[in-house]
Amino acid sequence: MTLRITQFGESILLEKGKKVTSFDSGLTQLANDMLDAMDQAEGIGLAAHQIGKALQFCVVDVPEHPEYPMACILDSKPLAPSLVMPLALANPVVSPIPSDEYYCEEGCLSFPEIRGEVARPDRISVKYQDLEGNAHELECDGLLARCIQHEVDHLHGILFIDRMEKNTYAEIKAEVKGLKKRTQECLKAGKLPEIPPKQE
Repeated sequence: MTLRITQFGESILLEKGKKVTSFDSGLTQLANDMLDAMDQAEGIGLAAHQIGKALQFCVVDVPEHPEYPMACILDSKPLAPSLVMPLALANPVVSPIPSDEYYCEEGCLSFPEIRGEVARPDRISVKYQDLEGNAHELECDGLLARCIQHEVDHLHGILFIDRMEKNTYAEIKAEVKGLKKRTQECLKAGKLPEIPPKQE
């Protein structure tokens, strides 16, 4: 099933998601469909809000990169990040672990071609439930920690532009306003906004 990714200007992106209460085949199918949509859009994370469902659920699949090492500890066991990917997180709760906060450029599939620097803690702990409802705790850092923070923000109606400093947001404000206008014009015309094709 091909899922449409919501665009900035659609109200669902500002909603707080409801808790996941059903851990059945439907949730597993949703996770698989979201991972497919994420891969097609060349993303590394996707929240349920971004496919039109205000639900406390997201998926991430962060590739390892030799220049940007990541570490993770799942349920007190150190593991290579590749062994836990892809991850489906239901009802995730993020807690920062004392660490440096650093700036890094972020993008978002709901904001095509728009990027900006965001400061986030380098290391986090996230408590969540898997597709069967089992509880887990994951400690991680680097890009994986950043991706999870970004997606969990979505589940509370918080967007990456909300985390930017004023001067950073000012640099992309015109693009953001333009995207919102296009999205709302589509909705008024009874059309569903789509991600525009990538420029070659």
